Amino acid sequence: MKLFIKLLSTTLLLVLLTACSSKPSLDLVSKKIDIVNDKKYVGSTILTEGDKKGQELIPTALLYEFKIKNNGNRQIGGTADTTLKVKFVPSKKLATISKDIIGFNIFNPSSYDETGLGYGVQFDGGIKSNKIGKYILTFDLGVTEETTEIPVRVPSTNKLEKLKENALDGSLIVTSGGKEIANFKLKK
Repeated sequence: MKLFIKLLSTTLLLVLLTACSSKPSLDLVSKKIDIVNDKKYVGSTILTEGDKKGQELIPTALLYEFKIKNNGNRQIGGTADTTLKVKFVPSKKLATISKDIIGFNIFNPSSYDETGLGYGVQFDGGIKSNKIGKYILTFDLGVTEETTEIPVRVPSTNKLEKLKENALDGSLIVTSGGKEIANFKLKK
Protein backbone atom coordinates (compact mmCIF):
# COMPACT_ATOMS: atom_id res chain seq x y z
CA MET A 1 0.00 0.00 0.00
CA LYS A 2 2.87 2.38 0.87
CA LEU A 3 4.41 1.77 -2.55
CA PHE A 4 1.09 2.56 -4.26
CA ILE A 5 0.72 5.84 -2.32
CA LYS A 6 4.32 6.77 -3.11
CA LEU A 7 3.81 6.10 -6.85
CA LEU A 8 0.53 8.02 -6.84
CA SER A 9 2.16 10.97 -5.06
CA THR A 10 5.08 11.01 -7.51
CA THR A 11 2.72 10.83 -10.49
CA LEU A 12 0.58 13.70 -9.16
CA LEU A 13 3.70 15.79 -8.52
CA LEU A 14 4.90 15.25 -12.10
CA VAL A 15 1.46 16.15 -13.50
CA LEU A 16 1.38 19.35 -11.43
CA LEU A 17 4.91 20.34 -12.46
CA THR A 18 4.08 19.75 -16.12
CA ALA A 19 0.90 21.79 -15.86
CA CYS A 20 2.66 24.66 -14.09
CA SER A 21 5.40 24.84 -16.69
CA SER A 22 3.01 25.35 -19.56
CA LYS A 23 5.37 27.61 -21.46
CA PRO A 24 4.10 28.19 -25.00
CA SER A 25 5.54 25.89 -27.62
CA LEU A 26 6.84 28.13 -30.41
CA ASP A 27 9.17 27.19 -33.25
CA LEU A 28 10.94 29.52 -35.64
CA VAL A 29 10.06 27.89 -38.97
CA SER A 30 11.66 30.39 -41.34
CA LYS A 31 13.84 33.47 -41.37
CA LYS A 32 14.64 35.72 -44.29
CA ILE A 33 16.76 38.84 -44.57
CA ASP A 34 17.02 41.27 -47.43
CA ILE A 35 17.96 44.81 -48.33
CA VAL A 36 14.83 46.47 -49.77
CA ASN A 37 13.74 49.75 -51.28
CA ASP A 38 10.02 49.02 -51.30
CA LYS A 39 7.33 51.47 -50.20
CA LYS A 40 5.13 48.51 -49.18
CA TYR A 41 7.56 47.74 -46.35
CA VAL A 42 9.18 51.05 -45.45
CA GLY A 43 6.75 53.75 -46.52
CA SER A 44 8.04 57.02 -47.92
CA THR A 45 8.72 60.65 -47.07
CA ILE A 46 7.54 63.66 -49.06
CA LEU A 47 10.14 66.43 -48.86
CA THR A 48 8.73 69.68 -47.50
CA GLU A 49 11.70 72.01 -47.99
CA GLY A 50 14.25 73.12 -50.56
CA ASP A 51 14.45 72.72 -54.32
CA LYS A 52 13.27 69.08 -54.06
CA LYS A 53 10.09 70.06 -52.18
CA GLY A 54 7.27 67.62 -52.99
CA GLN A 55 9.63 64.81 -54.08
CA GLU A 56 8.89 61.39 -52.58
CA LEU A 57 11.82 59.48 -51.09
CA ILE A 58 11.69 55.78 -50.29
CA PRO A 59 14.41 54.70 -47.87
CA THR A 60 16.49 51.57 -48.33
CA ALA A 61 16.09 49.22 -45.37
CA LEU A 62 17.30 45.99 -43.83
CA LEU A 63 14.27 43.68 -43.75
CA TYR A 64 13.77 40.66 -41.53
CA GLU A 65 10.86 38.29 -42.12
CA PHE A 66 10.21 35.61 -39.51
CA LYS A 67 7.58 32.88 -39.43
CA ILE A 68 6.81 31.36 -36.06
CA LYS A 69 4.65 28.29 -35.50
CA ASN A 70 2.51 27.70 -32.43
CA ASN A 71 2.84 23.98 -31.73
CA GLY A 72 0.67 24.20 -28.62
CA ASN A 73 -2.95 23.23 -28.25
CA ARG A 74 -4.22 26.75 -27.52
CA GLN A 75 -3.88 30.22 -29.05
CA ILE A 76 -0.96 32.34 -27.90
CA GLY A 77 -1.58 36.09 -27.71
CA GLY A 78 -4.34 37.78 -29.61
CA THR A 79 -5.81 40.00 -26.87
CA ALA A 80 -4.89 43.52 -25.83
CA ASP A 81 -3.13 42.20 -22.72
CA THR A 82 -1.31 39.31 -24.39
CA THR A 83 -0.42 40.59 -27.86
CA LEU A 84 2.64 38.80 -29.21
CA LYS A 85 5.55 41.11 -29.96
CA VAL A 86 8.96 40.41 -31.44
CA LYS A 87 12.23 42.23 -30.97
CA PHE A 88 15.56 41.65 -32.67
CA VAL A 89 18.57 41.96 -30.36
CA PRO A 90 21.86 42.20 -32.28
CA SER A 91 25.15 40.79 -31.07
CA LYS A 92 27.82 43.34 -30.11
CA LYS A 93 29.57 42.53 -33.39
CA LEU A 94 26.47 43.30 -35.48
CA ALA A 95 25.75 46.51 -33.54
CA THR A 96 29.34 47.62 -34.24
CA ILE A 97 29.08 46.72 -37.94
CA SER A 98 25.84 48.71 -38.14
CA LYS A 99 27.49 51.73 -36.51
CA ASP A 100 30.53 51.49 -38.81
CA ILE A 101 28.42 51.22 -41.97
CA ILE A 102 25.44 53.51 -41.25
CA GLY A 103 26.97 55.83 -38.66
CA PHE A 104 24.71 54.66 -35.80
CA ASN A 105 23.32 51.46 -34.30
CA ILE A 106 20.17 50.86 -36.38
CA PHE A 107 18.88 48.39 -33.75
CA ASN A 108 18.64 51.10 -31.07
CA PRO A 109 15.41 53.09 -31.67
CA SER A 110 16.74 56.30 -30.09
CA SER A 111 19.63 56.30 -32.60
CA TYR A 112 17.14 57.32 -35.30
CA ASP A 113 16.47 60.70 -33.63
CA GLU A 114 17.24 63.57 -36.01
CA THR A 115 17.98 61.24 -38.97
CA GLY A 116 14.63 61.49 -40.77
CA LEU A 117 14.70 57.68 -40.91
CA GLY A 118 13.01 55.03 -38.81
CA TYR A 119 12.21 51.40 -38.22
CA GLY A 120 9.04 49.38 -38.45
CA VAL A 121 7.26 46.26 -37.29
CA GLN A 122 4.42 44.34 -38.94
CA PHE A 123 3.13 41.41 -36.92
CA ASP A 124 0.41 38.95 -36.07
CA GLY A 125 -0.70 39.75 -32.51
CA GLY A 126 -1.64 36.16 -31.85
CA ILE A 127 -1.08 32.70 -33.28
CA LYS A 128 -3.78 30.05 -33.17
CA SER A 129 -2.96 26.47 -32.27
CA ASN A 130 -0.89 24.72 -34.98
CA LYS A 131 -0.78 27.89 -37.11
CA ILE A 132 2.06 30.14 -38.28
CA GLY A 133 2.42 33.84 -37.50
CA LYS A 134 4.39 36.26 -39.67
CA TYR A 135 6.62 39.04 -38.32
CA ILE A 136 8.42 41.67 -40.40
CA LEU A 137 11.01 44.09 -38.99
CA THR A 138 12.55 46.89 -41.04
CA PHE A 139 15.47 49.15 -40.19
CA ASP A 140 16.02 52.16 -42.49
CA LEU A 141 19.56 52.51 -43.81
CA GLY A 142 19.38 55.77 -45.78
CA VAL A 143 18.11 57.37 -48.98
CA THR A 144 19.68 57.78 -52.40
CA GLU A 145 19.02 61.53 -52.74
CA GLU A 146 21.07 64.12 -50.90
CA THR A 147 18.70 66.18 -48.76
CA THR A 148 18.77 68.14 -45.52
CA GLU A 149 15.56 66.51 -44.25
CA ILE A 150 17.10 63.01 -44.41
CA PRO A 151 20.86 63.48 -44.11
CA VAL A 152 21.71 59.73 -44.09
CA ARG A 153 22.72 58.40 -47.50
CA VAL A 154 22.48 54.73 -48.48
CA PRO A 155 25.88 53.04 -48.08
CA SER A 156 27.67 51.39 -50.99
CA THR A 157 26.55 47.99 -52.25
CA ASN A 158 29.65 46.35 -50.70
CA LYS A 159 28.83 47.79 -47.28
CA LEU A 160 25.19 46.75 -47.57
CA GLU A 161 26.31 43.20 -48.42
CA LYS A 162 28.55 43.14 -45.33
CA LEU A 163 25.60 44.21 -43.18
CA LYS A 164 23.35 41.59 -44.79
CA GLU A 165 25.97 38.83 -44.33
CA ASN A 166 26.05 39.53 -40.59
CA ALA A 167 22.36 40.39 -40.12
CA LEU A 168 21.45 37.13 -38.38
CA ASP A 169 24.08 37.57 -35.68
CA GLY A 170 21.62 38.11 -32.86
CA SER A 171 18.45 36.84 -31.20
CA LEU A 172 14.74 37.13 -31.85
CA ILE A 173 12.85 37.67 -28.61
CA VAL A 174 9.11 36.91 -28.50
CA THR A 175 7.00 38.39 -25.70
CA SER A 176 3.37 38.13 -24.67
CA GLY A 177 1.89 40.41 -22.05
CA GLY A 178 5.35 41.89 -21.48
CA LYS A 179 6.90 38.52 -20.59
CA GLU A 180 9.48 36.69 -22.67
CA ILE A 181 8.07 33.44 -24.00
CA ALA A 182 10.71 32.53 -26.60
CA ASN A 183 14.28 33.45 -27.46
CA PHE A 184 15.62 32.25 -30.80
CA LYS A 185 19.36 32.45 -31.52
CA LEU A 186 19.42 33.18 -35.25
CA LYS A 187 23.02 32.51 -36.25
CA LYS A 188 23.76 28.82 -36.48
